Amino acid sequence: MHEAARSHRRSAQNRRIGSFTLIELLTVMAIIAILVGLTLAAANGVWTKAARSRAASEIQAMSTALEGYKTDNGIYPPGNITAGASSILLGPPSAGYEFDPVVANSADYQNSSGALYLALSGQASFNTAPTAGVKSYMSFKINQIGNPAAANSYIKDPWNNSYGYSTGDNKTPQVQYPYNGTGFFDLWSTAGTTTGGTATNTWISNWQ
Repeated sequence: MHEAARSHRRSAQNRRIGSFTLIELLTVMAIIAILVGLTLAAANGVWTKAARSRAASEIQAMSTALEGYKTDNGIYPPGNITAGASSILLGPPSAGYEFDPVVANSADYQNSSGALYLALSGQASFNTAPTAGVKSYMSFKINQIGNPAAANSYIKDPWNNSYGYSTGDNKTPQVQYPYNGTGFFDLWSTAGTTTGGTATNTWISNWQ
């Protein structure tokens, strides 16, 4: 009888120990989940800051290259790959532009960014070496090019979207309609945003 009682007490004690251990385990798991979440949030913040810094540096480098292009050619490169075609004027409709595409990797963005890439690299077409006798104003790393093996390459930002580039058409003298109102060109990254129109407060650009 006493042995049965002792056995019952041991069983109850084991159950209490097992329940307490499970609670401890769940508590530790919850703490780990919180710490992982905080770590990921901090890492994402660091990455975003680094990406914005890189985009600003690339925009500055391309802006310098564009000034060199204009010095030699008298105009900035038209934002259109098709020879003789007018540039696509990207920007908020409130500034008199065509509506800025909702997705930064749209055909309009890629077309104008591709035209910029060809002009600055000195290439006549994608997937070719710079044309002999044609000056190259900027070299691009492979991680800066979207679809490097395709016929519609473009300069991509750290968020893997094409940079926005807009200037006037290819008339002489060049007619220009920049969003920044300075009479030059617009060059920007949407910084990972997916909305267009007037949502420009998070963009990284040459006019801010």
